[in-house]
Amino acid sequence: MAPIWGRYGPFFLYGYSVVLGLGVMAALAVTAWRARRKDTLPNPLPLGEGTGAWLDGALTAAGGALVGGRAVYVWLNAAYFAENPTETAQVWLGGLNYHGALVGGLAALWLWARLSGRPFLRHAALFAPGLALLVAFGWAACAVEGCAFGRAAPPGLWAGDLPDDTGVFALRYRTQIGGVVGALAVFAVVWWAAARLRPAALVWTTLGGLAVVHIVVALGRGDPSRAVLGARLDFLMELGLLAAASIAIGVDGLRKRSGQ
Repeated sequence: MAPIWGRYGPFFLYGYSVVLGLGVMAALAVTAWRARRKDTLPNPLPLGEGTGAWLDGALTAAGGALVGGRAVYVWLNAAYFAENPTETAQVWLGGLNYHGALVGGLAALWLWARLSGRPFLRHAALFAPGLALLVAFGWAACAVEGCAFGRAAPPGLWAGDLPDDTGVFALRYRTQIGGVVGALAVFAVVWWAAARLRPAALVWTTLGGLAVVHIVVALGRGDPSRAVLGARLDFLMELGLLAAASIAIGVDGLRKRSGQ
């Protein structure tokens, strides 16, 4: 299911693309505001780094996230795209893998920072609140598209008559709404903590917080997923990410106490 919100000649305006695009603009706006207010940054960026140069890194990371997210999504749905190869690059129809986008975006940002001689962790920390906000919009886009839909649920507060990605309605867990609320909570926390945490701690707190949200939401998801030892692959990946974040935050705390 790909809801069309408008048509302009041969071009269609898809709801998923609109909501996700709004998320990108919101994340950039938040980052631009933080870059101008250097007093809000832990270990402020060098002169000139917070007033515009960050945009190059943001666009590079966005490109890496788009490529990585789409590549992993296509790989996970290889059978479908083998029969519909022309849809492989049609991102506006929906279909980005979160973990592929996260790895692709971070890898692209790291490469940009290394080639340009800029501090990777400080820029990643600058982008951290915007990332959490973008993830919230990503869940909202899934609510429009029907992706990451919930499994069958009994009547209750977290259940509703909701569609899957083919448009079939049933009483399901409100997984997308749970993702939106959880990601916004992470955004609020990292926004408050942005001036209080070191760059590494801020980055890993953001990633770890989002991992907690996705672990909880994954318990109610009903969309198909590859399984390992009877568990959803995305659930296991989030557990791994949460473990890595916990270790990294602990290590950063030890370094802080030792004066490094």
